[in-house]
Amino acid sequence: MNIIDAVNCMCDLAKGEAEQFDVIASNSHSEGLSVFQGQVQNTEISDSVGLGIRVIKDGRPGYAHTERLTKEAIAQTIKDAVCHTQWTEKVNFELPAPAKIPEGNPNYNPGLESLTLAELKDFCIELEKETFARSADIKNIPYLGADLNRDFSIVANHKGLFYTDKGNSVSVGAGAVAVRDGISKLGNFVKSERDWSKFTVAEIADRAANYATELFGAKKIEGGKIPVVFSERISGRFMSMYASPFIAESMQKGTSRLAGKEGLKIASEKLSLWCDPTGEAFSTKMYFDSEGCLTRRVEVIKDGIFNEALYNLETAAKAGRTTTGNGARDFGSKMSTAFWNMLVPAGESSTADLLKLFPKCLLVVRLEGGSGCSSVSGELSIGAHGFWCENGVIQHPVDGVTLSGNYFDIIQNVVGVGNEYYNPFAGVKVPALAISELAVSC
Repeated sequence: MNIIDAVNCMCDLAKGEAEQFDVIASNSHSEGLSVFQGQVQNTEISDSVGLGIRVIKDGRPGYAHTERLTKEAIAQTIKDAVCHTQWTEKVNFELPAPAKIPEGNPNYNPGLESLTLAELKDFCIELEKETFARSADIKNIPYLGADLNRDFSIVANHKGLFYTDKGNSVSVGAGAVAVRDGISKLGNFVKSERDWSKFTVAEIADRAANYATELFGAKKIEGGKIPVVFSERISGRFMSMYASPFIAESMQKGTSRLAGKEGLKIASEKLSLWCDPTGEAFSTKMYFDSEGCLTRRVEVIKDGIFNEALYNLETAAKAGRTTTGNGARDFGSKMSTAFWNMLVPAGESSTADLLKLFPKCLLVVRLEGGSGCSSVSGELSIGAHGFWCENGVIQHPVDGVTLSGNYFDIIQNVVGVGNEYYNPFAGVKVPALAISELAVSC
């Protein structure tokens, strides 16, 4: 049976087995290729399909899933979920009734259905040639390829709720190795979109080649606590690494330093942080979460104040709150919580203007690793590369430095927020952030 029939079958069989239940299902397809030295090196086509159920019996949730879309497998999955309830903690919440959601599929472009692997191959072969042509320093392009993805998902429950979402996207990227004076540098650029007409060989080749060569001529700087500007190229990654402290489940488990601090000032008044699932800035819209609850903008940090944490139904019930519509789950997992489109609202200054805030500062454009970073403690210890700036003017590249500090101190020290976002398609949009001081070791 197909995925829709399987969900309907699961809903029919689950009636009477528990007081409440919800079902989440997905069917995804991806195909891609990689190119090396003018030839297709590898192709891959994969499909994934499955459905999972959460039953609530005697107030206790139980989970199970299957990737076999047969009546027998579905019936056994329901039995497994009911059996699981004897081991879980009792919670008191009500699954949502159907509500009106916007029509259409904003996350889907039917035009991508006609895009073929043959077209992607031709694009990638031309991209490899053009990337080499950008600089004589580029000696190798070990990473170059394209992926085409589409997915279809369903959320349904015992109250008759039945929401569907359809999405697709295409990505092309290149990683170039440049060599100068015996020193090798790697530069990567990946572009993702839902509109193939927005892809040009020139843009991707220019970015990959520039990133591969921009740090040649790096010089040492004097370490210590110095002003740092996180470029919009890496500021989103920085904020994403420390997203979990704002999630209610982390607070309830004692793994967030923000437990009990809602309503208190935790950051600079210049910094706000939103979960913006249907925001105009984002290409992907989330009208409902994995529990079928309607989403909304959550102003997590508002002018430095920890305004509101992110909740799903279970964590909201434990806290005596209402869900913020951030329940996250795929068919093979239990319920968790996630940001839907992370946004730091833009400030009034360009990245170039932020550099002028300090007589001297380090502009960071790359971060390396992350093993020294902990979202629980907030500790940050990470390799970085960038540019030394004086009076707002870039002087020379800098590489091989380490940034050290604590996230909860760093967001207190934000003195400026940029007005430029790096990736139009990304689900994380954070402009450049100017930090008054951060420990930099060389």
